[in-house]
Amino acid sequence: MYKFLGNVKLAIKAILGKKIRSFLTMLGVIIGVFSIVLLIGIGEGVKDEVTGQIEGFGSNMLMIMPASMGGPGVGGSSFALQDLETIESVAGLDYVIPMAIVPLPVSDTAPVAPSQLGPDQAALTTDDSAGSSGLMAQMQQRVRAGGSTVDVEHLAINSDLFSDQPIEGRLFNQEEYDNEDKVATLLSGASAQLFPDVTASDIVGQTVYIGKEAFTIIGAQQPDESDDLFASQSSMTNVVVIPMSTAFSITEEKEISQMVVSVTNAEEVDSKKEEIRSALLETREGVEDFMITTQEEILSMLDQILSVLTTMLGGIAAISLLVGGIGVMNIMLVSVTERTYEIGLRKAIGASNNDILTQFLVEAIFLTFLGGTIGVLLAFGGAAIMDSQFGFAPTINLQTVLMAYSFTALVGIVFGVAPAIRASKLDPITALRYE
Repeated sequence: MYKFLGNVKLAIKAILGKKIRSFLTMLGVIIGVFSIVLLIGIGEGVKDEVTGQIEGFGSNMLMIMPASMGGPGVGGSSFALQDLETIESVAGLDYVIPMAIVPLPVSDTAPVAPSQLGPDQAALTTDDSAGSSGLMAQMQQRVRAGGSTVDVEHLAINSDLFSDQPIEGRLFNQEEYDNEDKVATLLSGASAQLFPDVTASDIVGQTVYIGKEAFTIIGAQQPDESDDLFASQSSMTNVVVIPMSTAFSITEEKEISQMVVSVTNAEEVDSKKEEIRSALLETREGVEDFMITTQEEILSMLDQILSVLTTMLGGIAAISLLVGGIGVMNIMLVSVTERTYEIGLRKAIGASNNDILTQFLVEAIFLTFLGGTIGVLLAFGGAAIMDSQFGFAPTINLQTVLMAYSFTALVGIVFGVAPAIRASKLDPITALRYE
């Protein structure tokens, strides 16, 4: 033990004796560990974010979607009003919310008339088309439960069906649905893209254009900081809610793209799933061109996908750590050459091959371990910056940190063995003659 501690002291002394070179040697390891920890943390953070949003819907939800991911209008199947009535006839359901996608651009400015366009402009060009033309409008029909109409506004807000952010204003009511009124409610992602830097209260009362039709905004969500990073990509909040009756009146398509079902008793979710499946098969003449998924199934599928992506990110980052390990080995080989006389002197006064090997191996491991520690600290700093600037905090847990340290120790051992063995096998007489 005394000899080992002595070798550790010699290794630390050698590292501190050449601070700049030691730091540059560690730089590759620092970058590698920083990348691994932060990228895995980002993957875990995204997983937590998506899981939280889905779990917020409740454990008693069923999603009914076309079997083809293409959806209506792009090769996928869709649902008719008859399918909706079939599902509503199943006992033990709180409500059924059908939704559809309006294949029209959404903008906060009126479409330019064709006569006002130049030769290179499109008929639906708007002042901010780059920022908002990709948004699609999503509709919600009146909700029924046990044959009676349920208050849509109360249900959608208090069940956190779309998002957990409060709505300034309201959703459409039954009268507006029956009259096919052109009213709209913007969820947080849509608010951020259509009206950047505008508060939700100021958005209410303004006009949004879906295709060529003007809609009065009766409600809007103000995105908080946690929405900023994903607002432009999240289909869960990039939504303009309008009455389905209105949507059917402004488009030729009268199809439902998906339906959300709430089961009264959460313990009956699986049995109700089979009842709905059987009922739809009977209505659709035995053609199973749809899929019914539970919250648990959705979470399991997303967990698998995100886990694979997180592993890929970690693997890509690990390449930089391997490069850092090669740098450590290179510098250690140079160090062995520079300290040949020192090695010969130690051997001449009684140091064994194992003592020399331990000294240089400890030095390599210490370099990578110190670099790994700095990398982990920088990853925590990067996570804090992302949280403050983008409102999204990567999830860096103990398991990730321990994995990074284990990988770092492995790199130190693997890339430190060759220089250490070379140093231990030097002939003391030849080493003492080295200049």
